Order: sequence, then structure tokens, then C-alpha cells
Amino acid sequence: MERAPEGWSMQGAKLVRRIELDNYWKVVVASLAISLVAIWRNHHPTLIVEFGGLVVELSSHDVGAVTERDLELARLIDSLIPPRGSNRD
Repeated sequence: MERAPEGWSMQGAKLVRRIELDNYWKVVVASLAISLVAIWRNHHPTLIVEFGGLVVELSSHDVGAVTERDLELARLIDSLIPPRGSNRD
């Protein structure tokens, strides 16, 4: 597997990103947007919704590892919500 995309980290067999947002409404909208993209890609991330942010965990459950499918979904998520400090901010 290539290295984790900017703003993502490897935690065991998962690709993980914490998305900080300044209010709960933005967290809900972000989680909905990610869910819709995941459904479109037929992939199933773990989403942890919190008051000030959202944690996204990607792993291909069928192989127990991060695969190209996870990296592709991470890139799609980044296109919706660029990592803070990126040149797309």
C-alpha cells in the first residue's frame, strides 16, 4: 500500500482521519456527505460523530487491511472536505 494521504494516519489495519469542525450542524452535514459517497462507492467506513468533529476509519473488512478502495474513498472524502492546512483549504 502506498503511504497514507495527507491528513490521514495508519492505525493498525485502518486509515484514520479526524475532521475538526466548528459546530455540530457541520459535523452532521459532513457525515451525511461522506455516507453518500461511501454508498456510491459501495464501501462502508466507520464514522464516529462527535460535537466538534468526526472521525473516519477506512478498512477493507473483507481482507482486514487498507486497500486501494480505501485510498480511493479517502481521496474522495478529501475532495469534499480538504485536510486543514492543505493547499486546498
